[in-house]
Amino acid sequence: MAAATSSSGGVGPGADFLGFTPLSKCGKKSDPKRKRVNRNKKKNWKKHSDVRDVEEFMDDVRLQERTVGCLVSEKSDESLFFMDKGSTKGNKKGAKKITSKKQTKPLRIDLILQPDSRVPAPKDILAHQLPNAKKLKRKREREEKLEEKGVLPRTDRLLLEQQDKPSTRQKDEVNNNPSRGFYDLWADKNPLDAPLEGKDQWYLEQTKKGRVKRPERLNKKPSVLPAVEVAAPGASYNPTFESHQELLLKAHEVEVKKRKVDQRLNRKLKGPSKDKIATEETRLQELCEGLVEESDDERPPGDDVKPEEEKAISLPQGERKTERQRKKEKEAKVLMMRQAAERKEKLRQQGLYQLKSIQSALKSRQAELLRRKQLREERKKAQALQPRRLGRLKYQDPDIDILLSEELTDSLRRLKPEGSVIKDRFKSFQKRSLIEPRERAKFKRKLKVKYVEKRAFREITA
Repeated sequence: MAAATSSSGGVGPGADFLGFTPLSKCGKKSDPKRKRVNRNKKKNWKKHSDVRDVEEFMDDVRLQERTVGCLVSEKSDESLFFMDKGSTKGNKKGAKKITSKKQTKPLRIDLILQPDSRVPAPKDILAHQLPNAKKLKRKREREEKLEEKGVLPRTDRLLLEQQDKPSTRQKDEVNNNPSRGFYDLWADKNPLDAPLEGKDQWYLEQTKKGRVKRPERLNKKPSVLPAVEVAAPGASYNPTFESHQELLLKAHEVEVKKRKVDQRLNRKLKGPSKDKIATEETRLQELCEGLVEESDDERPPGDDVKPEEEKAISLPQGERKTERQRKKEKEAKVLMMRQAAERKEKLRQQGLYQLKSIQSALKSRQAELLRRKQLREERKKAQALQPRRLGRLKYQDPDIDILLSEELTDSLRRLKPEGSVIKDRFKSFQKRSLIEPRERAKFKRKLKVKYVEKRAFREITA
């Protein structure tokens, strides 16, 4: 059986069970069939054509142009090869040349930063173009023709005239010149302002040689009160008896006014008296008011009710006036107008005899107007001394800093300070209407404080 297998299968006695000869085609694919492609169509050119050799050639050409500058085949032998004449170590001059080459050798960083490409950069044509080149060319040609005739251009003529013109600018004097003139810096006439005299104010403002006019509203102060008010003589550390009593009286009047304000508030907030407090009886009487009808006996005498009988009054209808009546009414109207004119004329004639009384009335009227004007001016001056209303709060005068009679001392060493400089300046700003009156912000806790007893503390206390 084994002999038959070896002779028929063609497998040697030492071969594997599944061994195949090299000529067997088991497990190999057959040669691919050649595709038939229509090359007449453009879409199949790149897809089914092998251009790798052309691309490699073009890459090689570009590399040579980038590194060498052109194709190596086009370069001469002298540029590609050089003659080796041996080393010059024994020659002193050659050794000097070698050292000089080492000294002039560029740095490595400079070699790295040098461009590798030998291809020059493309020329930017637009960078060499000039706007209005034709116009400038014609202008240049025209100027050349005029120069040949001896006529200079306008710009050159103006420059020559400016050079020939004498300079009117005055040279400043040196500061270290002892003979130079002195002037008052704050005087009305300043020699430094002499070149600017007589020139337009608008020109001076635009050229920044003159100051802009300050608005009048910026010169006005918000208040005529002084910044620092002098204290009263009674506030001194050792005042006289009269001045101290005057200041005490002033402080007393301020306290009396405050007391009156508090009393008025308490009086308004105070409830009704005992005799005006509503009781159960008065409340019941008010509730029953109008519900119980009054009898005839309770009515007051003379309150008899009379029936109202309205009779329709027939108004007479307007009758048409006759021509005679109209004529009489017209004559009466003309007569009344004539009488009024005559009365007016008589009054005007009689007014001539009343000139003295009229003059006295005019004088009294003018005196009254003058008195009112003076009163308005005084009121205006007094109002200027008062602070203006700038915010929701009104200005309140600070408390008068004063010492009592038993607190006065005759020495500065034992004097106790009264008031505060910061508060005084702050109140002065408010009084002069520079800032609005303010009050200290009140802290209000939004959330209630919750006290929690910790367990450890509870165990100790328990």
